[in-house]
Amino acid sequence: MKPTTPIFDAALAAGERYASQTTRLGGRTVGRQVESWSLDRSYGTDLPDAMRAFSGVSSAQLDLTLTGTGGQSAPALYGPWAPRSSGDVARPGQSVVHGWGVNSLAPDAFRGTVRARSAESGTDLVHVSALDGAERLRQPARVPRPDGAISSGTSWAGWAASPVWVVDHLLRSAGIHTAPPPRRTAILHAPFHGGTAPSIGYLESMSSGWDFWTKESAPFESAAEGGFDFLATATYVAELLPVTRRSDGLWFEVWTDTRGNWPLQDSIVQFQSSWEASAGGTTHYTALRVNFTTGALVAYCGTNADVTKNASVSWAWNPLKTPGCFHIGLWQTFSSTGVPSFVPVVTPRDGNPQALNAGTFSTTPVPAGAMATTSFGVQNCRAESFQVSQHTARPTTKAEVTQTGTWQRTASLDTPIFPLRAIPNVSGSAWDVITEIARATMATAEFDSDGYFKWRNHTRWTTAPTAPHVTVTSSRELGKLTATEEIDACRNHCTVRWESWARVTSTGPVVVRDSPSPIAVAAGATITRTISVDDAMLDPRTPKTAATDGAGSPNRISIRSGAAATSAAVLGAVEARVIRAGGTVTLTARNRSANTVYYHGASLISLAPSEVNRPVPSLWSAWNTASQSLYGVQTYEHDVKGWIQDSDSGRALAEALRNAGAFPPPLLQQVEILPDPRIELGDVVRVVDLTGAELRTLAWVIGIRASGNDGQVTQILTLRGTTTNGAPTDTGLTPDPPTRPDSPPPP
Repeated sequence: MKPTTPIFDAALAAGERYASQTTRLGGRTVGRQVESWSLDRSYGTDLPDAMRAFSGVSSAQLDLTLTGTGGQSAPALYGPWAPRSSGDVARPGQSVVHGWGVNSLAPDAFRGTVRARSAESGTDLVHVSALDGAERLRQPARVPRPDGAISSGTSWAGWAASPVWVVDHLLRSAGIHTAPPPRRTAILHAPFHGGTAPSIGYLESMSSGWDFWTKESAPFESAAEGGFDFLATATYVAELLPVTRRSDGLWFEVWTDTRGNWPLQDSIVQFQSSWEASAGGTTHYTALRVNFTTGALVAYCGTNADVTKNASVSWAWNPLKTPGCFHIGLWQTFSSTGVPSFVPVVTPRDGNPQALNAGTFSTTPVPAGAMATTSFGVQNCRAESFQVSQHTARPTTKAEVTQTGTWQRTASLDTPIFPLRAIPNVSGSAWDVITEIARATMATAEFDSDGYFKWRNHTRWTTAPTAPHVTVTSSRELGKLTATEEIDACRNHCTVRWESWARVTSTGPVVVRDSPSPIAVAAGATITRTISVDDAMLDPRTPKTAATDGAGSPNRISIRSGAAATSAAVLGAVEARVIRAGGTVTLTARNRSANTVYYHGASLISLAPSEVNRPVPSLWSAWNTASQSLYGVQTYEHDVKGWIQDSDSGRALAEALRNAGAFPPPLLQQVEILPDPRIELGDVVRVVDLTGAELRTLAWVIGIRASGNDGQVTQILTLRGTTTNGAPTDTGLTPDPPTRPDSPPPP
């Protein structure tokens, strides 16, 4: 229910009231020129009508009819050929805000953009159609397809992603955020909204423990909660691999919440990076571990893969011991000889950044080379929005450290409930993909009247409500209604067609090569290479600098001191970046050294699912024998299009469909009520009709149509009952058999 003010609620309850409306185009008020309007919201789905409250997306459409003003006609002012000075107010893409209410109070009912306009020649009318926030999601859908969940054996260690993670990624790409967005200079960003996959960078591998996501005590949207007694880790390759000694500073950060943790176990988060040394050298590791239970922060540097066995520098900050929400930052730089320096920065949610003293490892320099991997670990606390970015100076103000005040949360997502081991290939616009996911998982997606995006799982409908948001009665609010019930809405044998990824393994690396003639890269210069890749392959990683002669080793970029093939390999000179879009990969190489180097080619790798051990097509069926005995067997087969990949998820969907369709509640259509702008999709309405249907029931709102003309507003709802009217009993009836008992069989 849309929140309003006591004054507005009193106006709706008053015996006398008059309709009011307001319309802004491009921020300019044009309400006096709106002759008529209509606004439609409903859940669109491919399920039977009586089941559709369990699935669907809503893209609201507003239609306006404008008249002219100041002695000029509407076509002359707002038509396609009108002067830009007046016509741009109604151009396609222009902002639209429309509200309606009573007694001069008109809360927003629609926010969107103009989709089309048409001017009727010889009249004073211009028709404008607008769509809500779904219009912002018309860009091509680009979704990461990491292989990290199938790269380490046959076990399903954790969630690479989830349908909710994919929706969140598509929203973020359109500037619709649920948590702090990636920074402009981010080289790695993992939101942890239902998956370990990064939105920037590449998932290399993950341990067990990445299978619990929660909204409770999450810093913003939903968070990963690592093992209560072990560190759950995910390892990444950044989108850009910086070089030591010549890079800008690296800023590691994550949001955490330690409220409600297991009291007998330490709560820990950890940043870690590996650095590839020169040919024949040893990989070095740098890390920062934050222990909230002890209030200790420890930085490590050395050659042992178990970073806790390397040289260390420690700090103590006792406020970490108090359960709460914290932003943890790490400013990491290297001296000209490779000595790493660490500055931890801790920021309480409601406090200011606390930068601790710099810690330096004078005896353990990192050799010249490039970053190979970055990992994040979490134990017994919640973590969200891990990212790594490059900066020329350490962030200092709260806005710089935490991005506070630089973004606005404009979406809300339910807790992820369906895991994905591999993200399906997608096509079409971002809104097309969100629609497909909502229908596949029986979720609902919509932009509300304030322009806020909402995603709700099918579980929102499983518990019948006991109280309404609003009551409409035939004595005052209810004008008319039509109740319908049909056997086509009955689905008592429901089958979900899904694919099992539990046993899928990898065939090993798929290598894509770029083998040009040597290309000179001057000091400070950048070259760009475009490489075609198979659209079916998973994402290739950013290549490391080759540490041996030849460019043929997997996932390597070959940089040499000269154009000759025998020239020495050069390490620690070039930063490499890889971005995939559609069927191409763009590789950029930036020379951070003072000398010209030569690009001799690259080989990019990706893992692919085994051809022998492909995803196994599977089915889950659920049925209701009581319904079948009354209505016959009514089947429904649901294709999840790759968005369900495990047995438990397939079963949950099949049972939800069966429960919705075995005894579907009636639909209440064309329910005309005294207009109430507070009502939103998904609200619960109590319908009391004592004049016609003798009806007292609770129902969900699954469609709203409002229209206005000449100062009057009409509102019509489509409702779905929250419960059935019970199973048929056929009391006193003896139904006839389908075949006449005494008829002879046909010849």
